[in-house]
Amino acid sequence: MIGIQAYLQRILKYADCSSECYVIILVYFDRLAMAHKDCFLTSKNVHRMLITSILLAAKVRDDKYYNNQHYAAIGGITATEMNHLELQLLTLLDFNLFVTPEAYQQYERNLLQFPRDERTDTFMSIRA
Repeated sequence: MIGIQAYLQRILKYADCSSECYVIILVYFDRLAMAHKDCFLTSKNVHRMLITSILLAAKVRDDKYYNNQHYAAIGGITATEMNHLELQLLTLLDFNLFVTPEAYQQYERNLLQFPRDERTDTFMSIRA
């Protein structure tokens, strides 16, 4: 299995989505955690959560985005599974994908507070 840092780098390289999408997925993760206390990110689901969240964020935020098959290829899953995961995450989020400008700014500020590793240009907490 690919490590989380390598997986994020793969998404960054091939998803070609705006930087705002990476902030938006944090909002989605928090909404999911608040609405479904029994839902946890684990080593078995974090990769699928990331690729699905990026897909949704790109569809909501970006004017141009790839189709589900492209995201599936990035994520190393089938297009059928990608479609299923998209619907599942939409349902879990109660189809609430809108992020207010205020919420976006707060999450962006929080993210920018993490120290960066200048050698790898990643947030140090991601490498853990």
